[in-house]
Amino acid sequence: MASIHKHILKDGTSVRWHAFWRDGSGKQHKRVFTRRKDAAAFLTETKKEVQDGTWREIQSAPMQEVFQAWLTDLDIRVKMGEVKPSTAAGYRCAVRRFAEEFGGHRSDQFSARAVVRWRRGCAEKIAAGEMAPKSFNNTLNLLHSILEWARHPARAYLKHDPLVGQKRLTIRRPEANFLEDEEIAALVGAVADDAEANAIIHVALFAGLRRGEIFGLKWEDIETSDHGGRLRVRRSVYQGKITMPKTANSERIVEVPRRVLDVLERHRAAGAPSVDGDFIFRTAKGTPIDPDNFYGRRFAKLRAQAELRSSIGMHTLRHTYASLLLRQGEHPKFGSRQLGHASTSFTMDVYGHLFRATSEEAMDRLQDTIRATQRSRFQVVQGGRRDA
Repeated sequence: MASIHKHILKDGTSVRWHAFWRDGSGKQHKRVFTRRKDAAAFLTETKKEVQDGTWREIQSAPMQEVFQAWLTDLDIRVKMGEVKPSTAAGYRCAVRRFAEEFGGHRSDQFSARAVVRWRRGCAEKIAAGEMAPKSFNNTLNLLHSILEWARHPARAYLKHDPLVGQKRLTIRRPEANFLEDEEIAALVGAVADDAEANAIIHVALFAGLRRGEIFGLKWEDIETSDHGGRLRVRRSVYQGKITMPKTANSERIVEVPRRVLDVLERHRAAGAPSVDGDFIFRTAKGTPIDPDNFYGRRFAKLRAQAELRSSIGMHTLRHTYASLLLRQGEHPKFGSRQLGHASTSFTMDVYGHLFRATSEEAMDRLQDTIRATQRSRFQVVQGGRRDA
């Protein structure tokens, strides 16, 4: 049923070991190894799989073809709404790099050694500051997903996992950047005479929406109440395309203060006539404003006018909103719901340093309470002695 044959190459010194076996239907197969012990180990595992009926024939192909097949499947998932176009664009860039690195390997011979060489190159880039550790982790996760897809029985490009033992880097999450009170005032002052920019900045600062979510808002998404109102986050905008929000939790209702509704109404009054189906922030053609376009053409100028740090971006305003909630003592669960995070623990991870600051303030207040209680107790005792 199975055997190993020694084959000497034409140079007379190099040796290859040919492993032969038959599948359940009697069809013979062959695989070549450079070491006999690898051939023997392979046959031992293969014979076991043939006997228990789990063996399947590998559809060996150049990894270049495997990556291209995965990209074709990705395009289908984008059209079906399973993957956001922005996410898919990042995937395509990474897959192009995979094809350059691994494209010449055959899928059934794609080895861990090739992965180690790739990881060594990534390490050099990280050391030189050319690659962020987080980027490496994201790339490794994507490669895991692609190889898992390629190992599926319906495709069977390979059955081994070349990434066994490859671990993600441990990364300390950086503290979220946010605006101080005087910086908030400066930015709000910079947009005071621009009704549209004023509304955009207010929604970012005091509703905490992601920038794609801001430009995906329609007038029908606004609800008013006695104390303020709500914004229904139901879509996002990226490079002119309307997509679903980032995660299942991202589609949500966000409570907003009256001031946000007031600046939105001023923006509506200052612009062209609009109806519920219109986007709140739209071009002359009625299409939503592109977030990148707003950032490049307008936000950068507003930031300079307000004399803010060059590191301040639109996402900083979202972080600022979270910091405002925490400073006024709101429960983390409420903040997580408002921000559309997948879980409260994620909110704690991102804004943990702000929780530490509020905890210190809480302990200071508790200490003041203890001192006040001790003074009251002392006065009661003293008073009792005087009465005696």
